[in-house]
Amino acid sequence: MITTELVIVLPVLVAFLFLLVLAGRLTDARSDVVGAANDAARAASLQRNQTAAQSQAQAAARATVDDERLNCTGTGPTVDVATVRSGTENEAAAFGRGADVRVTVTCVVDTRDLAFIGVGTTVTLTEVAWEPIDPYRSL
Repeated sequence: MITTELVIVLPVLVAFLFLLVLAGRLTDARSDVVGAANDAARAASLQRNQTAAQSQAQAAARATVDDERLNCTGTGPTVDVATVRSGTENEAAAFGRGADVRVTVTCVVDTRDLAFIGVGTTVTLTEVAWEPIDPYRSL
């Protein structure tokens, strides 16, 4: 009797355990992408032009992802840097005093190593971070 119950309940408990592992991995990955976006936005806001901001944001996001050992599939995290006018979300502005730097970091996380429990897939995580360009510094 106990063996029969164990045979029925054990697979359910193991599947639940692996779902918890998946949830933990995705939560940790989301946290890493948030950190990468924040670091990239800060690095971009310290630059003197849009080109330098893009390259430094990419480098900062990659460094954060590498430090956290998050494996983004493909070439790593993709970073998009845009400059917008303060107080708006979509109005483009020149890179300079009073503008905000908006950085979008996207990472595709592979969870196919958990395919044996039926949830192996890739998950795309995207995070946006804003950082103001200091209005009192010289550019």
